[in-house]
Amino acid sequence: MARPSSSARPAARVFQWAQEHGEVGGVLAAHQALTAVLREEGCDVRYVDTGSASRAAAALPRLWHRALHVFHITRLWRSVVMAPVFAVLPGHTVLVLHSGSTHRQLAAQAAPVAAVTRLALRAYDEIWAVSGQIRDALPPALQRRVTVVRFPVPGQTVEPLPGDERDPHAISVATNAGQWYYHADLAVEAVRLVRGEWPDATLRILAYGDDGADMARLRELVSGLDWVELSFDASPEEVGSVLARSGVFLRPTSWDGDSLIVREALAAGARVVASDVCPRAAGAELAALDAESTAEAVLRGGRPSDGAGLAEHTMEEAAQASLRRLRRG
Repeated sequence: MARPSSSARPAARVFQWAQEHGEVGGVLAAHQALTAVLREEGCDVRYVDTGSASRAAAALPRLWHRALHVFHITRLWRSVVMAPVFAVLPGHTVLVLHSGSTHRQLAAQAAPVAAVTRLALRAYDEIWAVSGQIRDALPPALQRRVTVVRFPVPGQTVEPLPGDERDPHAISVATNAGQWYYHADLAVEAVRLVRGEWPDATLRILAYGDDGADMARLRELVSGLDWVELSFDASPEEVGSVLARSGVFLRPTSWDGDSLIVREALAAGARVVASDVCPRAAGAELAALDAESTAEAVLRGGRPSDGAGLAEHTMEEAAQASLRRLRRG
C-alpha cells in the first residue's frame, strides 16, 4: 500500500528512462525495484521506454514538467548521446551506471572521446554507480556527483534450504545471452575439472537475453554433456529454486558491478565463487579468472571478500536524497 502523501505537497513526478519491458537480468530487476520503492513513497512514476521509439515518443509531451529523471544505462556512449536532452530537462537528473565495465569503457577511450565524455557527464546532476571502481575512474570534479548504490535483492520466491536438503555438488552459473564476458565456457571447463574429485557434480546454466549466435555456440559446447542443463529466460521462481538448491554459484565474469544475482545466491544460502576482477559482495569467495583457479576455489574454498568498494548507500537512500534535491529545486 502506498504511503499517503501530504495534502500540502503534491506527489513528486519521476521518469524512469529505461527499457520498461527489457531483457531479464539485473538492470530490469534494478529499475523495477526502484519504481516499486518510489511508488511506495507516493511518487508518480512513469517510464520513458528506451527500448521502444514509439513508446518513448509518446512520453515526450509530459517531460517538460519539473520531475526527477533517472536514466539507466550499461553502455557509456548512451550518456553522451543523450546529454543534450538531460541538460535542458526541468527538474533533477540522475545517470545510473549499471555496468561494472564502465571504468574499462572509460580507459579504452581515445583522449578526444574521453574529453567529450567527461563534458557530457556534467549534464547530469547526479551519477549513481554500482561500484567504487567506476567513481574512482572519473576526474575529481565528477566524482563529487557520484553515489555508489546497492539495489535490493529481489524477494526470494524460495526459502533457503537446510544444509541437508541442498546438494553441495550442484553448481550453477548465469549468462546474459552467452556473451563472452560472462565466461560460461570457463564455468563448463571448471566443473569438468571439479568432476575429477566430485564425479556427481552438475552444472545448471541460467541464460537470458538475446537468443542469438552466442547462445547457439554455448548450446553446441554443452551438447552431449549429461551433467550440464541449460535453461533460457527462466522465471524468477525457477531461478530462486535453482539458487536454493545449488551448493555453489559461479560468477566468472570479466567485468561486473554489484551483481544482483550474486547477492541473490548468497541470500539463498549458496556458496558463491566469483572472479577477482572487481569488488564483490561480502561472503563471496574469490578466484582468478581461469578454469583451474575457479575449480580449486570450488573444491577447497576461495579467499573471502569483505565487500569493500561496493555500496555506500542503498538505492532507497539515494532516491530519497534525490527527491529532497528536487523539492529544494
